Amino acid sequence: MDIFFSSSVPLFEYLKTKNIYAVGTIRPDRLGLPKHIDDKKMKRGDLDYQISDQGIFFFKWKDNRFVHFLSNYHGNDTCKVQRRLKDGTKIDVTAPIVVKDYNGHMGGIDKADMLRAIYDRDRKSKKWRHRLFFAMLEMAYVNSYIAYVEVRREKM
Repeated sequence: MDIFFSSSVPLFEYLKTKNIYAVGTIRPDRLGLPKHIDDKKMKRGDLDYQISDQGIFFFKWKDNRFVHFLSNYHGNDTCKVQRRLKDGTKIDVTAPIVVKDYNGHMGGIDKADMLRAIYDRDRKSKKWRHRLFFAMLEMAYVNSYIAYVEVRREKM
């Protein structure tokens, strides 16, 4: 889930009771999140995690910046991810497996937002209903294009 949708711990608990497994980034100031270790003590690749009574994992991971994750099915396993430094060299950084899984599956919404931004027809209006209507119309255009490409089996 994108940060907009993974808004609360009770949502992840509810999804887990329905056997719907989810992972997403979350803002660190959300209610119900436990306190993590101090930011100044962490360096790149460090991980802090806690588990709730219902089995929801809270991850705080330091890459270039801090990233906070919620997951209702990942464990505390770690892996190596490659990161590129400013000089172009690649280094391996220790990361929780949740990072690799999240990065591997997050592209759908981002691609739809990108396609919508290419042909943005954001019209100024004093009425919010008009802006909402045109935003939904643009999403319909993008979805119809994606369906067209799937039917024709072409790459976007």
